[in-house]
Amino acid sequence: MCQQVDDHFLTLLADAQCQLEVLVVNGCSSVTDVGIQSITRGQNKLCVLELKKLPKLTSAGLAALVSPTLWKVAIKRCPLMTSNGLSTLAQNCCGIKVLHVTHCLKLDRHAYSLVAAALSSTLEELGLGGQGVTDEEVRKLSENCPNLRKLDLSGAKHVGKEALIKLFQGCTKLESLDLSYCSRLAQAEECQALWTLPQSLKELSLCGILVEDEQVFVEGMQRLRSLTSVRLCGVMALNDTTLTQILKHIGPRLESLDISGGFCRNLTDEGLKAVTKYCVKLEELCLSLLGQIQGLTLIPMFQQQERAVCFKKLYLSCKMLDLSVLSLVTVMCHELTLLELSGHTLVNDEILYQLAENCPKLSHLGIKGCRQVTDDAICEIARCCPIKSLVLSGIHNLTDKCIFALANSCPHLKEIYLNGCAQISPAAVRYLSDCCITRLFVCHVIPNAVPNQLMAKNLDTGEFCRMDLLSSSVS
Repeated sequence: MCQQVDDHFLTLLADAQCQLEVLVVNGCSSVTDVGIQSITRGQNKLCVLELKKLPKLTSAGLAALVSPTLWKVAIKRCPLMTSNGLSTLAQNCCGIKVLHVTHCLKLDRHAYSLVAAALSSTLEELGLGGQGVTDEEVRKLSENCPNLRKLDLSGAKHVGKEALIKLFQGCTKLESLDLSYCSRLAQAEECQALWTLPQSLKELSLCGILVEDEQVFVEGMQRLRSLTSVRLCGVMALNDTTLTQILKHIGPRLESLDISGGFCRNLTDEGLKAVTKYCVKLEELCLSLLGQIQGLTLIPMFQQQERAVCFKKLYLSCKMLDLSVLSLVTVMCHELTLLELSGHTLVNDEILYQLAENCPKLSHLGIKGCRQVTDDAICEIARCCPIKSLVLSGIHNLTDKCIFALANSCPHLKEIYLNGCAQISPAAVRYLSDCCITRLFVCHVIPNAVPNQLMAKNLDTGEFCRMDLLSSSVS
């Protein structure tokens, strides 16, 4: 993500005749087809290609690339890329096994057919975004790609039961499937496709499909005994009874479970008993936005040390979640790398002190709107945890003090969200950006900042501070 990288730079690099194995061009808005053609021409040993956030890149930019060793391609946020460009790439590099193309607005539904025909049995992982995809394209995949292991059809609202059955019959090695927001499956007849889901699946997302038929939903899920990860947020048929029936069969192998979302209005603490009883290997649990959940039935799970230390990611943004559950999590889950508590008004400094003391691997923390939190707690988190991502938006108590602590202790910070933190100055945020080794993404939208802010280094303490505040206090 460097604006100095342009076509001239890539041409000079190409002139050096470097034989690349991995090429990543990300966020270089000046780069056009000329630069990409220059750097990819003659790269017959290239294995991995990632092109992201290139607004001027078109299909012509891929025309010069011919590499028999290329196996992984990711193209994201290139708005001028078309299906013809992908077809050319697939024909010239027929060894591609993994292909992900997202947020490319000119990509149409024919991309699936073109890629399936060109890569055929070589293709193992495909994600093109499901918008506009119809039954015809899914049938092409089933006919041409028997070795497909991972498929993302999220948003494919026109795909129905018959096409999915063909897909499952033709792609017998499927291990990961994303059917999120495939809204046609909400219809009474179409949802019967869940009965035919491949038993080879290890990862499944049904997020937002709004299925209401409880019998089809339960019976379809109970068959999938190999699942290790499942997302069921937004499934209308999910309630205490159906969750218990499903987890009784698939819970013992699950490592990741997502049952979050406001649509699950019939999910209460009674249903969470099944999580405690059956899900003995969980590493990731998402309960966010469950308005009726207190979490008290999860306490026995977190009290068992051998289970608590397995958790690496917890999403607990539930406004009714009991403070005793939060306290237990911060004391027992020593291996946490991510904790999401946004919107929980009971989160205070004491909770964060416990988190800092007991979770030395924590790298992602979300506490948006937790207004009891002060600078002291954030300073302690910065001192004890290798923070890379931090969400502090809406915490009006925070000042520049915590920003300086992050600057001094968290050089690997990658992103921070500070919207509404009016007492944090833009100058302090710029200082934080300068102290981070990697490029820091900052979101800091506040009311009009105080004018005449002046930052300077205190020679006695070595810290940067607001000199305009010091001068006013002296006077």
